[in-house]
Amino acid sequence: MTGSFFRFALSVLLGLMALSQRAGAEEALALWPVDIHTRIFSDTPAGDSAPIALSAARNEYESGQFGVLSSADLEDVTLSVTDLTGPGSAVIPAERIRLRPIGTVRLTRNTEYDDTVVRTAPCDFPDILYEETTVSLKAGEALGVWVTVFVPAETAAGSYSGTITVKNDTAETALPLTLEVFPFTLPEERHLWVTNWFDVLHLTRFHGVKFASDAFWEILEKYFRNMADHRQNIVWVDAAPGSLGGTASESDEEEYQPLGSFVRAARKSDGHWEIDFSRLQRFIELAEKCGVGERIEFFHCAGVDRESHELVLRDTKIYDEAEGEDVVVPGTVWIPEVLGALEKWLIDTGRIDKSMIHIADEPFREDMASWREVSEFVHQSAPRIKRIDAIESTHFCDAIEVWVPKISHLERWKDMFNQLRCDDHEMWFYICCHPFGKYYPNRFIDIPGIRVRAIHWVNYTEHLYGYLHWGYNFWPEDPFGPPTEELPPGDSHCVYPGPLDSVRWEIERESIEDYEYFHLLQRLTEEAAQNSGADLWWLDPETRSMELAHRALPSMTEVNPDPEVFRQAREDTAREISAMVNGPKLIVRSCPGDGQAVTVGPFVIEYYGLTDPGAAVTVDGNEIPVAEDGTFQYSAQVFDDNGGKDTFKNEFTATLDGKTTKTVRVFPVRLP
Repeated sequence: MTGSFFRFALSVLLGLMALSQRAGAEEALALWPVDIHTRIFSDTPAGDSAPIALSAARNEYESGQFGVLSSADLEDVTLSVTDLTGPGSAVIPAERIRLRPIGTVRLTRNTEYDDTVVRTAPCDFPDILYEETTVSLKAGEALGVWVTVFVPAETAAGSYSGTITVKNDTAETALPLTLEVFPFTLPEERHLWVTNWFDVLHLTRFHGVKFASDAFWEILEKYFRNMADHRQNIVWVDAAPGSLGGTASESDEEEYQPLGSFVRAARKSDGHWEIDFSRLQRFIELAEKCGVGERIEFFHCAGVDRESHELVLRDTKIYDEAEGEDVVVPGTVWIPEVLGALEKWLIDTGRIDKSMIHIADEPFREDMASWREVSEFVHQSAPRIKRIDAIESTHFCDAIEVWVPKISHLERWKDMFNQLRCDDHEMWFYICCHPFGKYYPNRFIDIPGIRVRAIHWVNYTEHLYGYLHWGYNFWPEDPFGPPTEELPPGDSHCVYPGPLDSVRWEIERESIEDYEYFHLLQRLTEEAAQNSGADLWWLDPETRSMELAHRALPSMTEVNPDPEVFRQAREDTAREISAMVNGPKLIVRSCPGDGQAVTVGPFVIEYYGLTDPGAAVTVDGNEIPVAEDGTFQYSAQVFDDNGGKDTFKNEFTATLDGKTTKTVRVFPVRLP
């Protein structure tokens, strides 16, 4: 046997051995897709391998998730993804796709009074999205991986595909990733006001930076961009005045001052106030640059004494030139001076119309008399700054411009709130440590993900134009350790130091984008009606979006637990938006509305519709007359027991120039 032949034979043998080892390893390494509303725990069994199938509009983020399970310990396992290739030469580059392993948080207690919690504490609960793409796998322990795709605004519509690969030196397994890009663009403009309060002190503490240093502003920008990427568009400013000048303030400036972070003040010997807004200007300009400064939400001027029901104005510390030192100044003194100057500064910089200020947090009915006095005092000091508060009562009428009731109060007192609504104020809602229990949407760590997804569907279905949550980054002493037991798990924060996103924060972005879908369909319907020139007496532009949203969220306390219902409602909304943008449009109004129950005996369903002039319309395959202006009418009559079936449906199609649009109306039937 010659040396060259021996080397050839040896190389073939080694190659066959490597292939055999690799094949065995692949069989031991499982990948499978998991709905994003479902948590992957270490003991989650492997599911069936299938592509991760996503869909999104242009200019939208879209999330997916998959599990990884190995039968052997594996080190240095890398997660990677290819470009997504689409129609023609279209590509969504891999740089637009993030793969993030999901880390766990130790829960020592569950959300109270909720029998739907995903797992009973104590347990390790998946929530943290780490940025590392190299992981270690333990034999028999599943790992969840979060997939985030951003679809650039210039992306061509159509079907895209790529591959996710998980491998190390001894194992390699792939999972297909597909994405359907809808033929429309999610508007860059935000149509929902979203605020999450954050604490600058936590940023300085956990990142080890000096307040107002260059490193501080660099860290702050990362968090601002994280907020904006998740469609938050309001910046919280805890900017009551602190000391300007004097020896005491020089040491105070070494770190964050809770009352003097961005506005500093001094009282001169002649009684004149000197107020410095330079830090505030830099703070707000950074927020605006990052996209999170469409509105500015200023600090609370007072606190509520729950025993006396009196509001206590906030004191602060300024430098007093006559005293030669820092002094504590009561709110009755500093509020008129500082708010008056702040209002003038906001006017001069063109920001007055987007500014809001809090009076006191969560006033109850018993606090109302004192709250009204303070509200009027603040309003007189700065009459052009809107007032906003999270409220625990109904009787605010003329004393506040932005109402933010808790979702549970809003649901219970809905008739009263609707009666009190007027054009010169906005109605929002908020959630926090309340309400707990299984009925309301919230974003606690241990509740089903679908109740996080429902949060901003409430905004749309209840005509609530904003949303407030107190906890963006109010981390416990160990941000990655067990959440504080004083609050439901995760209530205090939706990101981790980094910033690292949470699963909940990602799902909440999906919910806000859903809101934009409903809003877009409503706007396009309104524009189509205005441009048609037809007598559309029957059309309310929001009706169809409401019907689709109510499929998954019949009311504030009825969240459909099936993620597929939410997915299908979003998908159908996208199809109808696509038809409005690309044609032929097909607007159908049914009476009763889609999804409403009908009772046999007999029943009639009336339809009114609008399509593009010249389009052919069919109902269940049978063509019906269409007027020259694109309007049509149809009645469905059932004189028997509907054949014993518990649903009734009609399918409408519109066809023009080779394009077809379809929409279906389905009604539950009450049988005898």
